[in-house]
Amino acid sequence: MKHPFKDMPIYSAREFTWEESKAMPVEENGEDLVPASLVPEKILVRPLYYIHGIEGAIPECYVRRTVLSRLLKAAELLPQGFRLVLFDAWRPKALQTSLFQKFRSELRERMPLLDDQEITALASQFVALPSAQSVSPSPHITGGAVDLTIVDDSGICLEMGTEFDTTTEKSATVYYEKKAEAKEKMSAEDQEAMYNRRLLFGVMTKAGFTNYPDEWWHYDYGNQNWALLKGEKEAFYGVSEPFFRWK
Repeated sequence: MKHPFKDMPIYSAREFTWEESKAMPVEENGEDLVPASLVPEKILVRPLYYIHGIEGAIPECYVRRTVLSRLLKAAELLPQGFRLVLFDAWRPKALQTSLFQKFRSELRERMPLLDDQEITALASQFVALPSAQSVSPSPHITGGAVDLTIVDDSGICLEMGTEFDTTTEKSATVYYEKKAEAKEKMSAEDQEAMYNRRLLFGVMTKAGFTNYPDEWWHYDYGNQNWALLKGEKEAFYGVSEPFFRWK
């Protein structure tokens, strides 16, 4: 399957640090959160944390209204019959806390010689510190962060080189680009993953999103990550919550 984005190498983002991201001012614009599951012809919703029974997870992917509009624009850039698949979007603090603690425990077992500070720093590379503070909200609690991939017209997710939430260096968006640049030997599967990451990166950035460099699946719009990587003066998505009549 040919597509112009597959021939466009992914550029390395500017240096990203959580400290810089959290320092970006937030001027919340009050935009509402909407469910992303109502346009299945372009976007499929598969909330993996809910499916896996993670505490605090919900059976829907909520995003800001403009984020949904931009996701639809990204989907329109895909080859005919291909769709975006959302794994996660708006995240309540309870879920963010569950994920962070689970990953800290996993790292503690794998790396028993590290101290608590080192474990926390390493964990935050893949799972943001839980925060519902207005000045430094976790990316997903803003409704401006999405975790996603692409599915083909046969209902099969494209090969991306790792599974969603794999916490290794291979998850870095430009992992395969660096191998290609260094002229390292790459298998046919490696090359396919590189081209598919280019496709996802191409449609998402064309629609206005930025990518979190350590995760090929994570994209942002309107929040602090986005503001930092776009060179904006401030973010306009802060802490948010869907409207639930009977909560």
